[in-house]
Amino acid sequence: MSMKRLSIPILLLVLVLAALQVETVQAQDGTPHCRFQPDGSIICTTGGGNEDGGGGNGDDGGVCTPGDHLVYLVTAYDPEAGTCDALPVWVDSCTGQVLESAGDAVDDMPCTLEAPPPEHPCMIFTVGGSGITCTNTEWQVSARVSFPEMFLDVRPYPASLVRWPTALRNGGQPASSGSGGVEYVPYGGGSPDSPQEGDWQDLRLTLTLRPAGPMSVMLPEVGSLSLPDVGAGGTPTLIQWQVPSHPAAGAGPLAGTISGLDELPGDIPLFVGSGRAPYRLFWELHYYEYEAIHDCIPGPGGNGGYNCGGGTGHKEIVGYEWKPHSNGGEIPPSEVEGLPPAIGADINGDGTPDAYWDNNLTLRRMDDANHVDNPRYQRSWNWGGIIYWAVREGQGQIGWPGR
Repeated sequence: MSMKRLSIPILLLVLVLAALQVETVQAQDGTPHCRFQPDGSIICTTGGGNEDGGGGNGDDGGVCTPGDHLVYLVTAYDPEAGTCDALPVWVDSCTGQVLESAGDAVDDMPCTLEAPPPEHPCMIFTVGGSGITCTNTEWQVSARVSFPEMFLDVRPYPASLVRWPTALRNGGQPASSGSGGVEYVPYGGGSPDSPQEGDWQDLRLTLTLRPAGPMSVMLPEVGSLSLPDVGAGGTPTLIQWQVPSHPAAGAGPLAGTISGLDELPGDIPLFVGSGRAPYRLFWELHYYEYEAIHDCIPGPGGNGGYNCGGGTGHKEIVGYEWKPHSNGGEIPPSEVEGLPPAIGADINGDGTPDAYWDNNLTLRRMDDANHVDNPRYQRSWNWGGIIYWAVREGQGQIGWPGR
């Protein structure tokens, strides 16, 4: 009888491993331990002896120990038999990057897999160009995350010259978070002054948007540019405009019709481009639950039986305490009801959106040293992802490059 298998795309796992800070979990018995990651992928690790592994360069501030470790890329999982088909590879312990193959593919490898990540708690989504709101009507709590402000650093701006070195730089793609909370959820029927077992308190729901790829910039006559985040101190990308922003070259509105372009003559036509970047959406839930404390009491229980202490005692509730709980995961675009099609980003090219386009783009003017904080040049513009640029003829300009 053929096994029922959960098929896992190999390429997806490779990409995930290359992007994540992987924490190694070593199995003392040599059996690979497999865990779902926040993005829904599966990572299996095995080895001997060192419970901490070689990882630990994550958000908790841990210091990474250089090295590599063995990871299995799961291609199929049989939950009934507890076996996996997988590819063994060596992975950098600090970056999670796949280094090289560790051998041939393994079929029917014994493995254990934890339960899938919990479903997100969002019952209602409110979506717009400025952000996403998740509401859980059962808890009466909402969390809203705004699309973060990204920075495209430019020079010269708002006007350049034909065939003049023009600079663009992805000056930053930060993440953003937003939270909402509720003080008490009486699941056990209690109240803050008289809690009952099963009650929740201090519930907090957090949404986070994290970058999922480089900034995508499209400029007429230049084409599409993919700009990784190099920060405000990074080296810009240089381009050259080959034609002026004339209506015959496809230029559109006049500078006088665009708010903020008061440095330009009102009758100069403008090229119109765009800039945006993909982001992934994650959720986290933290709360405390009022739970019973069980202990082993010497002697038989009320029914005369023994169930602990090697047959010498019985379990009994000896008190109650608030215990912390947390879980979380990713919310793909397919889960967000009412998502405007223009916000869905298909970053892997398979025809299905797997991220969200952020259009909150601020243009910052650089000086000749690539600084954006020089008071003489400092200025910024934000048109929601639109890029306006004037290009003048270069004839007769003093200081032409190379002269």
